[in-house]
Amino acid sequence: MPVSERPHERTALYALALLLLSLLSRLPQLLGPRLFLDGDEATLGLMAKALAQGRELPVFFWGQRYGFSLIEAAAGALAFRVAGVSAFGLKLSMLGLWTAGLLCLFFALTRHMGARRGFWLAALLVLTPGWAVWSMKARGGYLTAFAAAAALVWLLVEEQRKPSAVKWLLAGVGTSVIYLAQPLWVPGVLPFLAVALFRRRRLLWTTGYVATMVATLLLARLAAAASAGAWAGPPFEVLSYVVAAREMAQQIFTTMTGSYYLWWAIEPPGIATTALAVCWYAAIPLTLALQAYRVVTRRFHPLSHLLFASLWCTLVAEWLLLGARDPRYMLPIVAPLVLLAGVEFADLVERRVLPSFVATVLTGVMLVAGAGSMMEFSRFSFLWPNPPGSMPEAARIRQVVKYLDAHDVRYAYATNGLLGWQLMFYGDAKLVARSFDPVDRRPEFPRAVDHALVSGEPVAIVGFTNASGAPGCGDPGCAGGIERLAPNPERLFIVDGKYFVYAGADRTLVEAMKFRVWE
Repeated sequence: MPVSERPHERTALYALALLLLSLLSRLPQLLGPRLFLDGDEATLGLMAKALAQGRELPVFFWGQRYGFSLIEAAAGALAFRVAGVSAFGLKLSMLGLWTAGLLCLFFALTRHMGARRGFWLAALLVLTPGWAVWSMKARGGYLTAFAAAAALVWLLVEEQRKPSAVKWLLAGVGTSVIYLAQPLWVPGVLPFLAVALFRRRRLLWTTGYVATMVATLLLARLAAAASAGAWAGPPFEVLSYVVAAREMAQQIFTTMTGSYYLWWAIEPPGIATTALAVCWYAAIPLTLALQAYRVVTRRFHPLSHLLFASLWCTLVAEWLLLGARDPRYMLPIVAPLVLLAGVEFADLVERRVLPSFVATVLTGVMLVAGAGSMMEFSRFSFLWPNPPGSMPEAARIRQVVKYLDAHDVRYAYATNGLLGWQLMFYGDAKLVARSFDPVDRRPEFPRAVDHALVSGEPVAIVGFTNASGAPGCGDPGCAGGIERLAPNPERLFIVDGKYFVYAGADRTLVEAMKFRVWE
């Protein structure tokens, strides 16, 4: 049963402390020289800019029929309106959205464990490497799903205390938002919904919940003229499941390190991060043993069982339903795993199996290691390694934009699929770019660049140098290719050995570089 309520003032102070901890723990990344948006983040930044300027209401991530991104775009737009367009502002707004979800979990925990224990559990989640980078990733849907799932759990906890039909209507909206944003979070909230619905057992309220959920889904589809849904079909051969389980093991560990980009792992930043990742990874099979022990000894603990069900429903659903093994797809298991470990730890103290002094020391060690991990992430970069003494990536890209501006170039062909979006974001809407894809996420951008080329306006080709270490830097995509194809290779402008810019490209060169030009 929930413990007696703490004074509101104490809960508010703990919430403020969590907010400050969330911000301070990410400052090494926010203020470090490696702060730089990847191509997907730049895309969401452009969506936020369009919303801030009143030009568009972006419902889903550009170029997709899933990934509800309006909330993240709105958060970014608010930051841009207040402090101007910047990567720092976009990252900070995403952290604000993630922290809102964290506070919802804290308030839910407070009802069951008290504000003090809820605070320490939430603090452990803040300092967990799995969320170190992704708590600020503007990638469309992930942070919305996390925050909406946390808010839904808090709402269900409050509904048990003070039943209300309105809360069930809000729950229906919240469930649909989770599904629209990132369905990977749905299995984790199903156990909480199932228990709450079973306890309530009011047909009218259940009907209202389902009706609002369906209505919200239909409204989103109509607003975006697109359907939602992201999961791939499940594999049907037993051998496929075995292979998937083996791949999942690596996927989970990489998720726990927080050190990856898209589907490939990046060298872990340091000892503290790796040690914590090993601890959390090892805790997953232990949860099975602990739950078996509880069932055999009849030491039932409702919150422990719910968090366990949330964790393993997500794991099983991803194993059966998801074909891709990107580490980011395992983000939904991080919070239930950390909170479940904390609940079991607190129960050991409550039953005096573990002395309070030992518990305090172990908690302190985990928090100190977490703080060390956050410091190690100041060196994190999703890009390939750069030589010592190189310019920060943001300074490089701005140098490219400055060169284009000095040569009155407003349109560019990018030899990398995501580079064009970074050029447009850091170009502050003065530049329109496209990649090899003639349609891309927003067909109007490739059309505008091609129109400029055909109309005789100055255009440029931008890409990576052969010496940059960029993956997939094949001929003619990098500087080595354009040096042989360009009529005036001496006009190539190189930025810190990383980027090349060729201003004044003609159609012959553009097509020789394998771009498909639309009339």
